[in-house]
Amino acid sequence: FKIDKEIPHSQMLRGEIFWGLVNNINFSIVGIVVYILYQKGRLSVFWNFNQYPFWYHLLLIPVLLLLHDAYFFWIHWLMHKTPAGKWLRHDIHHSAHNVSPWSAFSVHPYEGFLEVIFRLFTLMLIPMHPFDFLFFEVLTFALNIIGHSGYEFFPRSFAQNSVTKIQSSATFHYLHHQNGHTNLSLFFNHWDRIMGTMNPNYQSFYQKVVDERSSDSIKSEIS
Repeated sequence: FKIDKEIPHSQMLRGEIFWGLVNNINFSIVGIVVYILYQKGRLSVFWNFNQYPFWYHLLLIPVLLLLHDAYFFWIHWLMHKTPAGKWLRHDIHHSAHNVSPWSAFSVHPYEGFLEVIFRLFTLMLIPMHPFDFLFFEVLTFALNIIGHSGYEFFPRSFAQNSVTKIQSSATFHYLHHQNGHTNLSLFFNHWDRIMGTMNPNYQSFYQKVVDERSSDSIKSEIS
């Protein structure tokens, strides 16, 4: 299931863990600001789950994912297409070509602050129950780690199926770390398709990855 068969170097992993821990400063700052704004009644959080119909809670999660994906794509696009990438030290994140789960949060605090501030905007502008926010956080946390895992777990047809091909995958983001000019999206890839930043070899490379995965599985069963 490993996309790049080599194991990430221990020195690279130590660096990613370091920057991931440093980036917790941003979560602390935003957490304090959220608490202060909550005390002042500036958040759109509500505590009665039945204040909105159940369909609202179900629809809220994909809406938040789409908004987050759009926000991430455009700040990511700016970091790769303008000098903003140098100012925000995006090179820290791209020090890893053979990504690992630690890569997901290995960013300079400048970049990390710009990314985490999205949570503050949503809590101020979009009515949601704490459970909605918690589910959204756990889901995005998991998808981010899967995307940076370096392992392709999704099925063979994922990159070609008319429903799932608009979503990202570990292979999709792996290609971004090989070529920073393409595959700039996070959860979906429609912005890459619209802006012409989709890696043209994504589908064929995905098939190569899953074919090798199947071959390795067969060899393992035989042995």
